[in-house]
Amino acid sequence: MDMTKTILMKQTALKREAVLVDQEKAVEWSIESEFIPHLIGSVYKAKVEKVMPNMQAAFIDIGSDKNGFLHRDELYAFQKDQREGKDVLSIAQYLKAGTELIVQVTKESDGTKGPRLTEIISLPGHGIVYLPAGQEVSISKKIDDESKRQELKEKMSPLLQEDEGMIIRTQGNGASIEEISEELRFLRALWQKTQTHQDQIPYRLYQGSSLIEQLVKRQSKEELHEWVVDHYDDFKLVQQLLPASLKDRVRLVPGNEDVFSTVQKQLDKALRRHVWLKNGGYLIFDETEALTVVDINSGKYKKKKDKFAMAIEVNEEAAIEICRQLRLRNYSGMVLIDFIEMENERAQKKIVTLVEKELEQDLVKTSVKGFTKLGMLELTRKKTARPIAEVLQEPCPTCHGSGRVLTDFGHAFQLENELVGYRGEACIIIGAHSSIRELFYENDEAVLKRLEAWMDARIYFVENNSLSSRKPYEVIFQGDYDSAKQRLKSLAISD
Repeated sequence: MDMTKTILMKQTALKREAVLVDQEKAVEWSIESEFIPHLIGSVYKAKVEKVMPNMQAAFIDIGSDKNGFLHRDELYAFQKDQREGKDVLSIAQYLKAGTELIVQVTKESDGTKGPRLTEIISLPGHGIVYLPAGQEVSISKKIDDESKRQELKEKMSPLLQEDEGMIIRTQGNGASIEEISEELRFLRALWQKTQTHQDQIPYRLYQGSSLIEQLVKRQSKEELHEWVVDHYDDFKLVQQLLPASLKDRVRLVPGNEDVFSTVQKQLDKALRRHVWLKNGGYLIFDETEALTVVDINSGKYKKKKDKFAMAIEVNEEAAIEICRQLRLRNYSGMVLIDFIEMENERAQKKIVTLVEKELEQDLVKTSVKGFTKLGMLELTRKKTARPIAEVLQEPCPTCHGSGRVLTDFGHAFQLENELVGYRGEACIIIGAHSSIRELFYENDEAVLKRLEAWMDARIYFVENNSLSSRKPYEVIFQGDYDSAKQRLKSLAISD
């Protein structure tokens, strides 16, 4: 039995955090807080705001900041018509403004886009996923034994009522009929309970699974070594929700013990743009709204090997680390990886195989597309939640999210451009950081003299290091010479 995975979970006044550790490496990091919106899995009684036939979609008011987006293909009626072989209809034939319906969030809001919605409701459990209108038993693709799949269908179908359906998850493969039946009854009752609160629209009928529930659903006795918790209530809840075979693997530690002490440095690195590799190479992660780009560099690699042998060694370690960082940072969408140039296609295929193998551990759906014509490896990862960096960080108010700030020269150039608006003034007094002032006073004030000639004005710099680094200078006076002398005197500065 290869039990390599440990869950570390701690609770503070503001949040609950969990880190999945595999072979001493942090591979997943989740944060739950009342201050962090979590919509995925939640079910709403909602109303259609606007139908867009050209997009085959509708915008739905679920009560959040942005209207949700519902595509025609996610409607019960459309899927029913397709099964029956009827002609494909426009979404306008199914919905109109003001229509009330029940929808579930499948994807969080992203930038300017609202949450993605479906009318195909599903409530996940540990061994099954309950579909109130699924109408059949489906089996996880990971259960690939055809005879086993048929057996499960035959045994579980009689448990369903009316239009119900269920999906047998991988964890439910070894469960008894009694265990599946009990879980089905629980999820059915949970769904029926939501149907009693539908007066207000929009209204949230069902809250998506909590962090603990999500983690419980994923555990198996073959993988979970230990679940370490620092809060008594969480300890009892985890024990209550886990199957009997896993309850003894939950451990409570004193609240004053830092559960994350062994992985904190790894979590800190997951918020950085640069990540160093053991062999001296390093990675650079750059995010845009549409994609994530990862650049690989040889850095401090010093082994005496030819460039292609070096490329293979750095690229292989980078591939493993990138796959871990994708999970840990929870990146999604398109990912482009710029590996160091390799000798031939055979070397590229070796990297593709390695990436595919590493991503097998990722429970989020990924797809490795291969190398592009420009030599970058392309892959996609399904969005399930916001990236950790988006939760914990915001654009820098100094660089406005560019990741760069102006140098002293950059600020000096910017100042010169702004001074154009003061041409015609006899004197100008500028407050500035000492480093900016020194640029103009170097070489016997040669730069300052050129600036004065260019402006046809007398210019004074007053040192002020309390100004913001975002704009380390300011024009504090413009006018005639005598007034400038008085102002300088008030600033205790002599000509």
